[in-house]
Amino acid sequence: MKIDLYSQKGVKSTKKIDIKDEIFKYEVNQNLINQYIYIHLVNTRQGTRSTKGRGEVSGTGKKPWKNNKVAKARTGSLRTNIFRGGGVSHGPKPMRFELSMPLKMRRRALYSALSTKMNAKEIIFIDKLKFSEGKLTKQGLEFLSGFSLEGVKTLIVTDKKDDKLLNVFSNIDKIRLLSSNYINAYDILNYRKILFLKDSLENIPGYKDLK
Repeated sequence: MKIDLYSQKGVKSTKKIDIKDEIFKYEVNQNLINQYIYIHLVNTRQGTRSTKGRGEVSGTGKKPWKNNKVAKARTGSLRTNIFRGGGVSHGPKPMRFELSMPLKMRRRALYSALSTKMNAKEIIFIDKLKFSEGKLTKQGLEFLSGFSLEGVKTLIVTDKKDDKLLNVFSNIDKIRLLSSNYINAYDILNYRKILFLKDSLENIPGYKDLK
């Protein structure tokens, strides 16, 4: 499939780029996307919540009063959950949240997400990005204004990690850079616009496997 290619200044190029229909015109599977997003969010949970039980709170272990002739309910410790400062009964403890998904299903979810964005015309393909030294943030803002993306949540997909590009966009709100071999369905759908550098296409998971 041939698609328009844009220059860094937001001008449509005379040449077009050939992209894989198997990735950007994939049959969208919404149930698979939902399943992937659920697994992704579960795996991002830290699981660090913790409460103290009766054996962990400070306090005496002495029996506070006798069982009989005190007109009070029997109790053996002031560290139980019914007293102020006592332990928490059945409270949360640190735990590890982890779910897995087969490789083929992850890739199909990614292709479904890319196709969803492609159908909504929210993906832009750029020839290359090259910035001069000095005033990097200003150059980044000028680049975004060329595509009318000021204040728009945007994901810029590169072929590899580029420290200079990171310096250009690091101080600009709602902009994130990500190498194409790390993209996933959640990140694709979490941003309003996706900017793909031409060289980044080859590193999309499964792209080289397609004829």
